[in-house]
Amino acid sequence: MADSTTSQRAEELVTQAKTCIEQRQLQKATQLAKEAASLAPTNQNVQALIQYLSKEDSAGSQILPLIKSYVEHGNESDGREAVRLLKQQAAVPSDHVTDIAHLLFDHDGKPTEVRDELTGAFVINSAAARKQLANRIQVGTEATRYFRLLWRRGQYSFNSILPVLLDADAWPTSEIQTQAKRDAFLLALGKLLDPALEHGEWSMTLIARLLTSNAHDMAGLIDRDAFEIVLAQLDIRLNTKIRAQATLAVAKLLEETREEGETIFTEYVTKSVSKGHNDELIVAFSAAASVFPLVPQTVAKLFLTPGFLEGLVPVLERNTMGQRTSHRLEQAAMELMSAACVDKACRESIAKIAYNWLDDVAHTSTEAEAASMAALVLAKIPPKPDSEQSSVTHADDLSSLLVKLTMNASSPAEHQSSIEGLAYTSLQPKIKAEIVSNTALLKKLIERLKSTTTADPCTFGILTIFSNLVSYRPAQSEEQQKISQLRNYAEAKKPEEKDPLDDDEQVSARCKTVLDADLVPVLVAAARSHYTVTILGIAAKILHSLAREQKYRGKLAQQGAVKLLLQTIDRLQTPTGPASSSDSAEAAIHIAAHALARILISVNPQHVFSRAMPAISALRPLVLLLTPDTTSDTRDLLPVFESLLALTNLASLEDDAVKDALLRQAWQPTEDLLLSTNKLVQRAAVELVCNLMASPAGVAKYADGSAAAKHRLHVLLALADAEDLATRRAAGGALAMLTEWDAAAKAVLEHERGVGILLDMCGDDSDEIKHRGLVCILNTISAPGEIGTLGMSKVKEQNGLEEIKSALRECRDTNVMSIGVEVLKAIMAEDKNRGKAITQEQGSVAEKKGQSICGSCD
Repeated sequence: MADSTTSQRAEELVTQAKTCIEQRQLQKATQLAKEAASLAPTNQNVQALIQYLSKEDSAGSQILPLIKSYVEHGNESDGREAVRLLKQQAAVPSDHVTDIAHLLFDHDGKPTEVRDELTGAFVINSAAARKQLANRIQVGTEATRYFRLLWRRGQYSFNSILPVLLDADAWPTSEIQTQAKRDAFLLALGKLLDPALEHGEWSMTLIARLLTSNAHDMAGLIDRDAFEIVLAQLDIRLNTKIRAQATLAVAKLLEETREEGETIFTEYVTKSVSKGHNDELIVAFSAAASVFPLVPQTVAKLFLTPGFLEGLVPVLERNTMGQRTSHRLEQAAMELMSAACVDKACRESIAKIAYNWLDDVAHTSTEAEAASMAALVLAKIPPKPDSEQSSVTHADDLSSLLVKLTMNASSPAEHQSSIEGLAYTSLQPKIKAEIVSNTALLKKLIERLKSTTTADPCTFGILTIFSNLVSYRPAQSEEQQKISQLRNYAEAKKPEEKDPLDDDEQVSARCKTVLDADLVPVLVAAARSHYTVTILGIAAKILHSLAREQKYRGKLAQQGAVKLLLQTIDRLQTPTGPASSSDSAEAAIHIAAHALARILISVNPQHVFSRAMPAISALRPLVLLLTPDTTSDTRDLLPVFESLLALTNLASLEDDAVKDALLRQAWQPTEDLLLSTNKLVQRAAVELVCNLMASPAGVAKYADGSAAAKHRLHVLLALADAEDLATRRAAGGALAMLTEWDAAAKAVLEHERGVGILLDMCGDDSDEIKHRGLVCILNTISAPGEIGTLGMSKVKEQNGLEEIKSALRECRDTNVMSIGVEVLKAIMAEDKNRGKAITQEQGSVAEKKGQSICGSCD
């Protein structure tokens, strides 16, 4: 017993040690391994652990001499080997950490790539290393020295400051840690003021991360000067990395400072514009364009200030007439206008004041980037108020230009603007028809989608175009149509005429073109990297539209749509997903699940699923569709209906695991839907129940003798008597399978109307219902023992023999006749046997009486 306990304790220590290894706490892992070895030295797992740790220790012990060789003697190969070991997370022995820290942190040395990588890898690899660096930057003057040292050394070295600042365990107290953060924040801000600064994104990243991790630590430092330094980093002349980090920082600053921050921003833009110089205008427009999505009402108010846009356009026109001396000014102004288009009043103001200038740039600029941006803004705004152009003509003219710009685009900015513009114009049915008929354009868009590796704006724009192409007109219920008519009447509006180019037949044809262009395989590949709610949601929306018609579902499955939809749902549902609890994520999951249901209705599950992707993986998203949305006033029953059909198809698989999982996950909502007032939904629910009766666990739902089982059987028998033929057929099929089980047959016989409903099925006009009813009767009267006797008795009590005979007279189906004859034979054979038994009994009585009479005569 003691040996068993000792061995168990050793195994527990091994498990704990492995956890420590995963967390790179190798010193603690070594201690645990030693304790395990003292308990069970011959245990194989203990020996394997010690062997692994000795290798780790051996590799880690090499790091100090390698770094020493590099720092003191300049041996670059040793330095690179040390980098390799650190990046492989080799454990640095605790007694070596101080010496390595001295070599890397206290020796300035010539900045080299190896020295830079060594410093960064050392800090990231070791918690003890972070403590060493934290000790050196606790004092303000030392913080400045090490800040400058690590900056000179390179990106890896400077970036190592952040994990130290954010690691609470590296600091003796939280107060010292907070002060170090504040020192670093001020030093990074000061660095951004250097006019000859290179790699400003390093400082901006540090500032953004410090603000987003805990902005309260910077209390008192976030003043007008700090705000304006960060706003200046939104300048479009700076690289995209620094602008992206500056946008994050500004968002956090506005969140923290609220009205005060909005006032600082407004005054900053107003002051810069009032100076009138191109440099100040570019900075102001850049800042306003970036901040517009963050505080749209504040920036819109600024944009609509009387004289702002009116004063801007003449400046832009003079710049244009002067051979466009400042392309950056044009770009900044158009980025601001593009951002301002989120506001209706701003769109109308741009159309009224800046339309002519934008149109001129779009059609005459020799700079493709400027032309694309101008065309994008034009696509977002309505036609010029005094123009004779309709919105359709306006979009048509722009579309031709945008197609040309897209086909000829050579830079990322050109691609982005022209594709985003097409995404806006592709809302028009006429433009959809033109795009889908342009094979070269479709090919270009798909090739561009293939080349993207991150969720960049081009990806969103391209997917939006395809989504617009394949989207069907929203279906309206009768009630919704009446409400729409009443609204039009109240507003004295004529009903909008429906464009025939958006009729279902036209959309279906566009879906075929998109499918044939092999968009789906590209989506399958792209979704692996485009891990955002928006991208996953729009991909699901495209597949949802493509799967609407049955004839396209097989090809969708062949191209990997099922796998893509399951991956999409899984990513959106996981806690680490992009936004697992957001409304947009929930909507994307619902659309993806509905698309999945549509495909699985029409394909053979055996051809779609495999060991790598089992059918069980599809159950949870399909079951989601059966649950009503408590936040919505109305319920769309189409996803419910199609989910039930898909689940019924999956339940047809000869895989008990699928049926058992279905019964666990889908039974409750399915049982509720058996009572749905919608005939199609009710029918689909009954069909699913029918398929589940092939499982013993499904039969138990009706035959375990509980009150719930009796109630379920009552409902199923009632459905076997429903008006809808298909519902009766499915319920009859379920009863036919149920009554093969003795307990279920007994439950049916004990039901007040059980046998009566079965006989009604036998007399149904449909031969299919007749067949099911006869099977049920045969099962009940053929059951062994008392159950069969009870069944025969009940059938006879209700004149079953004559009813079955009458039903068979009208039947021409040989299968039904065959089972009917079998039932009649069973009943009549029982009658005959019973008659024979009665005759024998009567003869026996007579014989006894005769013997008695003879005896008396004697």
